[in-house]
Amino acid sequence: MSIKPVERYFRIKDSCRQGLLRYLEDAFSKIPLPENPHILDIGCGTGVPTLWLAENTDGSITAIDPDKNALEWLKYKISDKNLSDRVTVLNSSFFDYMPYPECFDLIIAEGFLNVVGFEKGFRQVNGLLRKGGFFVIHDEVRDQETKTELIRECNCQLVYSRLLDENVWWDDYYRQLEAEINSPSNTNIRGLFKNDLEEIAYYRINPAAFRSVYYVVQKL
Repeated sequence: MSIKPVERYFRIKDSCRQGLLRYLEDAFSKIPLPENPHILDIGCGTGVPTLWLAENTDGSITAIDPDKNALEWLKYKISDKNLSDRVTVLNSSFFDYMPYPECFDLIIAEGFLNVVGFEKGFRQVNGLLRKGGFFVIHDEVRDQETKTELIRECNCQLVYSRLLDENVWWDDYYRQLEAEINSPSNTNIRGLFKNDLEEIAYYRINPAAFRSVYYVVQKL
């Protein structure tokens, strides 16, 4: 049976995304989680970090994103890996999501805060985190002193941070993605990579704009 173009697209993106998982794993190694933690993945997309969490913890995971197509692919992968009893997928904006306050032991946000605004997103997420819980943030490198002050103001502490320079993004993601896009076997789906090609073109103009940082924050 032939693979649908959008499925092929998601498979390629997921494969390339694997190169960045080691930085999440490094951040995660700083976190002493309780048994069976309750975990939230905000802006999960196709769920590469979601599935990594499911395979490396014994917790229950809620994955939320407004992109219905990405979530359909994530649901397929969850079913394929027999993880449906541990991973719940919600097609929703985070700001429309209304769980009980302070109900999560760990919250992951890969790029979410630089989309919605660090202060707005952080304050909202902090209300869902249990005391002693951890928040792993992958964010753009910008206004770091202001962000650190906000973390303290919200009665949290910065446990760990790691800068990912522009070379990380090229070596561990864009190089492989560009090779896949240019592969003759993917000519028929090249149009699906329009946004990715624009990102790669911008990278070549201004690679420093692709620096990012991981923060591990604990709520006191």
